[in-house]
Amino acid sequence: MGLDMKVYVEAYGCSQNIAETHMLSQAIGNEVDNPNEADVILIGTCIVIEHTENRMIRRIRELKKYGKKIIVYGCLPSARRELLDEDITAISTWELEKAKDILHLSRSPMNEVFLWDKISTIPIANGCLGACTYCITKLARGRIKSREVGWIKEMGKKAIDMGAVEIRLSAQDTAAYGRDISTSLPELIEEVANLPGKFMIRVGMMEPRETLHILDGLLHSYKHPKIYKFLHLPVQSGDDYILGRMNRGYTVKDFENIIKRFKEEFPEMTLSTDIIVGFPGEADETFENTLKLIERIKPDILNITRFSPRPKTPAYKWKRPSTNKVKEWSQRITLMHLENMRRRMEELVGEERAVVVPSRGKRGGFLARDINYVPILLKNAKIGKFYRVEIEGYEKAHLVGRILKEIHPDEMILE
Repeated sequence: MGLDMKVYVEAYGCSQNIAETHMLSQAIGNEVDNPNEADVILIGTCIVIEHTENRMIRRIRELKKYGKKIIVYGCLPSARRELLDEDITAISTWELEKAKDILHLSRSPMNEVFLWDKISTIPIANGCLGACTYCITKLARGRIKSREVGWIKEMGKKAIDMGAVEIRLSAQDTAAYGRDISTSLPELIEEVANLPGKFMIRVGMMEPRETLHILDGLLHSYKHPKIYKFLHLPVQSGDDYILGRMNRGYTVKDFENIIKRFKEEFPEMTLSTDIIVGFPGEADETFENTLKLIERIKPDILNITRFSPRPKTPAYKWKRPSTNKVKEWSQRITLMHLENMRRRMEELVGEERAVVVPSRGKRGGFLARDINYVPILLKNAKIGKFYRVEIEGYEKAHLVGRILKEIHPDEMILE
């Protein structure tokens, strides 16, 4: 395939999968907006829950109607290749490095920088060190395979040269980074943060079990002025019995200790966590423990997923709570979170913040971020600029701000 190939691309799932899919598409050729104009169609797939997997299969069938060569990347060909037709070219997540040879490309996806507006996502590792009883992503991405610090820095330099003001370090579990190559996430953060340029770094999701191993170093690295004070730490349950059945490898107390240490250092930080509702063995008592945990920690972002049994995982055939009970629990925890979020945003109205604008808003406007990664929607702004803003109000999941003046990047980065 030559660089004059036209590629129609759709990418689904986590930020890592989206970045890798676009790195692959850029190595294949030039991206186009219409499948009719394309020489080849590339779809990056996610199968984290059954509903998503079904959607992927349905979408591949729809795309086949265009009569073009179809390449399927991501977790579907990695863990569920048997669901794909033989005429489809499948590239698993561990084949990304070999895609140049597999597809006979003139360049490697590993030399491509994925930039969305002024955000660059760098996939720093593939796989994890966990063995959660419900997780099909482990089957799709395997044991941790960290990418070299030098390669990550090179990607970062290229992105900054292209105008990136936000670098996202992304992986299935960033806290496990480097365990296989004698380095660590804190060391990587320091290396990337010290690259020249005016940009911020968002560290991606980290599992509590691995975070406990690096906590002191991590807290130190987060003090760097270029690091957003943002922590995505999925707890999945607030009950130790359920955590044991999930094989998560930590207790509720361990999880709360990590948050306590972070909040001591960064009181205004943004905390994001994930909950699985209705895991096999869940009962009113275990759910109440989760509810109490969420009320104690009051996360700014809460991703709630109803348990979805995935083939090839230990929990696939375990007895589950009733659908009605899971629906009730899900609604209760959602309402509690929305109220916690509303109160937090209400407290911020009237404040002034230094922000960077890395991207457009999904439904119009421009999405700014302050040092704590708080989302502030602006009507008129330029992507890549730094501003001082006043927070005038809020909508469901973000604040609404007004620009007071443009500022030098140091006024945010060194604030």
